[in-house]
Amino acid sequence: MKKLKPVIVSFAMLLGLTAAGCVHADSDVRGFTDFAHIEKEYLESIEKLDWPEGADLPEKLEGEDTGASFQSGYGDTRASLLWEYTWIKEWLDTYQTEPEQAEEALEKLETAFDMPYMGEDRCDDATRKYLRENIRKAKEGDPSGFMESIQEDDAD
Repeated sequence: MKKLKPVIVSFAMLLGLTAAGCVHADSDVRGFTDFAHIEKEYLESIEKLDWPEGADLPEKLEGEDTGASFQSGYGDTRASLLWEYTWIKEWLDTYQTEPEQAEEALEKLETAFDMPYMGEDRCDDATRKYLRENIRKAKEGDPSGFMESIQEDDAD
């Protein structure tokens, strides 16, 4: 029986690894691509997203190593983060003077949780929680969360 136990344990581990491999093989794993692909993805996403009136939108993706490899979806994520930043700025610019525009900004930001960049494959729970908390604060008239997130983004 002592010799059989390691065989059974090894077999169970092999079975578990095989099952994990099958699950992974069926999952929607995103591959890697080049800068040209993610820049195209970025610009297409910018075109599709709803922006505050008068937003100054980029014409190209800047700040990336054009010779590097990128995970597919990265361009969309970058565009979506710019979208989020722009709507946060819109709220900060209007919450004291133009409540209807500020409310629209919060409504737009609440849709972020249904966007791919906030999905489990691109975003962690803490980041989603941080945005939810900042939206909650903003609804109460407290700009501190959005101010903090803008300062962090501006520092990058």
